[in-house]
Amino acid sequence: MKALPVSIFVFLPFIISCLSCPLPPPCECDSKSSTVYCKNLNLTSIPKIMPTNGSWTVFLNNNKLRQIPGNAFMGIKLHMLVLDNNEIETIDDQAFDGSEKSIIFLDMVGNKLTSLPTAIGKLQNIMSLSVFGNPLPDLDQEVMKNVSKSLLFIDFGSRELQAWPTSLKCLTKLASIDISGVSFNSLPEDALSPYKDSLQHLGIHDTNLTRLPSSMNELHNLQDLKLDGNTNLTAEAIHKSMPEGLPGLIEVTFQNNGLAKLPDILLNASHLYSVTVFDEPVVSFDENLFTSNFSDNFLTLIINNTKLSHVPKCVSKVNSITQLQITSSNISSIHEDDFYGMKNLNILDLSENPLWNISDSAFMKNNALRYVKLAGTRLEVIPRGIQNLKSPQYLDLSGCPIQCSCNNLGWIKNWKSRPGYFQIAGECNDLKMNLMAYINNEIPKCIGHD
Repeated sequence: MKALPVSIFVFLPFIISCLSCPLPPPCECDSKSSTVYCKNLNLTSIPKIMPTNGSWTVFLNNNKLRQIPGNAFMGIKLHMLVLDNNEIETIDDQAFDGSEKSIIFLDMVGNKLTSLPTAIGKLQNIMSLSVFGNPLPDLDQEVMKNVSKSLLFIDFGSRELQAWPTSLKCLTKLASIDISGVSFNSLPEDALSPYKDSLQHLGIHDTNLTRLPSSMNELHNLQDLKLDGNTNLTAEAIHKSMPEGLPGLIEVTFQNNGLAKLPDILLNASHLYSVTVFDEPVVSFDENLFTSNFSDNFLTLIINNTKLSHVPKCVSKVNSITQLQITSSNISSIHEDDFYGMKNLNILDLSENPLWNISDSAFMKNNALRYVKLAGTRLEVIPRGIQNLKSPQYLDLSGCPIQCSCNNLGWIKNWKSRPGYFQIAGECNDLKMNLMAYINNEIPKCIGHD
């Protein structure tokens, strides 16, 4: 027998890898992770499946599929199927045949389904179902009942959904609920009662809700709460639904709800780790919103695009926080007692505020503070308060109108404890020179300034 060229053996693994991909080009395949990418290809039908071993993740999102026919994926075992943002109106009852036991994740966000396909009810081990953005007037009772033994995560909602689906009562194992885009203004008071022991994540997005159900108060194991885009929901209404707070909370997000103040639901959250506030017209925080040591795990507070004009006192006294961000708000001045109780603060970001003044006595109690970001503020000088830090590593003054002169910056020459590794980002507004170059080359020439 004639010997085969060496090149055949070199490319043989590549050839085998290509042949093992269950969908043909223009789909792309990563055989190592058993993943097929067929997204953004303007596909109008499912490409022909080539039978292949293994359990596969298939991305068919952002195409022009209108229907999923029977046996569409016969020949492979699907683990995850993503059909988001197509034009799917119908899914055949046998669409997922061959993968009834293997499909764990099914995403069908942003399609044109008007009823929940019977084919979903055949998925014996499905754990996650996303159908948000389909014009579904209800969630089929029989389908929900059939998946109730395994389903843990559900994401649903549309303007066509006129009321809280009663079929959700079947899903007693749910760990995560995301409801989005619904037009009704209230939920039944017992809507969340079936999940009082299981629910860990709750997201309510872009709804017309004016109140939350009293069963919120039963969710003692809820760890993650996200409220965004609910412009009819007030802080008072949120607090009324859970007057005792949620003791299991770890992460909380408020975004674009139109909240003038934050709801008082955090005091009993002894495991709280992170709070995020984005795009809320908050003017001030209640002084009792946080206590000094209510959670040793509370490390991160991120606030962006609010109407805060000062650092809230309830924030300044929290000693556990290591990262504080208050950006794109209305803070114009930092005072001596701001951050006074934040002994573990490591990163401070006040960028994009109209900040023009920082007290020379600022940061006296912040021995752990290493990184200070003041980019895009109105500061014209490098704040002297920086020299109160024990071991500063980085100061960001990018985009600030810093006036470089001995009169403004000469004091740096006498800053004897300034670490050699300390870096300052930014430019001299009046000179074509970055700040570190000016400090290293020009400040030593300054005479009689301190």
